[in-house]
Amino acid sequence: MTGRDPTPPTAPARIAFFLPHLRHGGVERVCTTLIRGLRRALFDPMVILQRREGEFLDLLDGVDVLALRNRRAPLCVAELALLLKRHRVRLVYSATTATNIYACAAASLTGTRAIVSEHTPLAGNLAEAKWRGLRLAAIRAAYPRASLAAAPLPRIGEELHELLGDRCPPFLCLPNPVVDAVLPPRPTAPRATRLISVGRLAEVKRFDLMIEAFAVLHRAAPDTTLEILGEGPERPRLAALIGSLGLGGAVSLPGFAADVPGRMRGADLFLCTSRREGFGNAIVEAMAAGVPVVSVDCPVGPEVLLRGGTAGRLVRTHTPEAFGAALVEVSGDPDLRRAHALAGHEVAGDFTVGTAVAAHDRAFAKVLGLSA
Repeated sequence: MTGRDPTPPTAPARIAFFLPHLRHGGVERVCTTLIRGLRRALFDPMVILQRREGEFLDLLDGVDVLALRNRRAPLCVAELALLLKRHRVRLVYSATTATNIYACAAASLTGTRAIVSEHTPLAGNLAEAKWRGLRLAAIRAAYPRASLAAAPLPRIGEELHELLGDRCPPFLCLPNPVVDAVLPPRPTAPRATRLISVGRLAEVKRFDLMIEAFAVLHRAAPDTTLEILGEGPERPRLAALIGSLGLGGAVSLPGFAADVPGRMRGADLFLCTSRREGFGNAIVEAMAAGVPVVSVDCPVGPEVLLRGGTAGRLVRTHTPEAFGAALVEVSGDPDLRRAHALAGHEVAGDFTVGTAVAAHDRAFAKVLGLSA
């Protein structure tokens, strides 16, 4: 898209990150990390939220954070356009399907350039959308107005091309900024007794499946424990399930953790039971900490990150019995866990913060016509 740039060429370019909120979640964490890492000599980031809430707000000292009064279209589009113009925003970056639609509409009203990013498979989002036809029509109308579409995995870009055809904006695969460093491989315990998972306590993560599968392992190895880090609406139901299975002393829900890498380093095995994972930031965090992964095979991140099962255990049957059997096998096989940890170590190296922020820096500069 084109438009008259309202800021002097020598001033850092104002970039607005438009998000629903900054609660604990993969997309929110990615954007927070990008904002903190962008070169301030080149970019001046700000945040526009639909709701001013979330744990990551505390990590954005010195960054302007605004919240819309109107959260829904069409009023939110008009308000967003007003803010883009008032704050002389040259580029708006959004990271969910709904905010992508709103950002493209607002940017077209102001001549602001827009980057839409998708972090989960569109097919899954559309299948669960209340008004699927309306959402699909909005995507087809809005996304072609963007200057660039981005995603952490090529498969999501392929979905966009299938959906939009020759009206799809240019696509770029940009890595998520997940870990500061990849730690050297560590000694492998004879048995995996400390299991961990991370994610929002939401239905899509299927932590109920994980807890029921862990019960299978716990019956065979009563000294095993499971820690699930995160907050969300499923907490009461999950706590009741833990109690009903008699796992109160073995499964814990400690809530949001600021130092996830530190918690990972104390674990022997990482678990994922999501219905879908657009990428899988927590899987990469586990790999970077030298923790082998057991995951269900769901669209699309785990299968890619675990390289079809060579960099971690992929469970194709999504039942407590099948996942539990995989836990029993992997937890008792140190050679298998060591092989998975070594392969995961290599995968995690592609998703360091430095590598990912630099890639986004270059992409933002190219869209704005700046010298990177």
